[in-house]
Amino acid sequence: MKQTDIIIIGAGPTGLFAVFEAGLLKLKCHLIDALPQPGGQLAELYPKKPIFDIPGYPSVGAGELIDNLMEQIKQFQPEFYTL
Repeated sequence: MKQTDIIIIGAGPTGLFAVFEAGLLKLKCHLIDALPQPGGQLAELYPKKPIFDIPGYPSVGAGELIDNLMEQIKQFQPEFYTL
């Protein structure tokens, strides 16, 4: 049996940031998503789309945002599962 502190449903930007916040609290996370790779709609539907509503970024590409989030959570070693 796998053990974890938190199960996060959805590996989009919000789910990825939830892993980061939980990691700061030293909580182990498992992410579950229907898509084969993390990133949600940003990665799947429009990775080149500019996003204008992320604090601290006047504009950031959707794919770049996902890459940055993945780099940010790498230190916490979340486990990813696909439905």
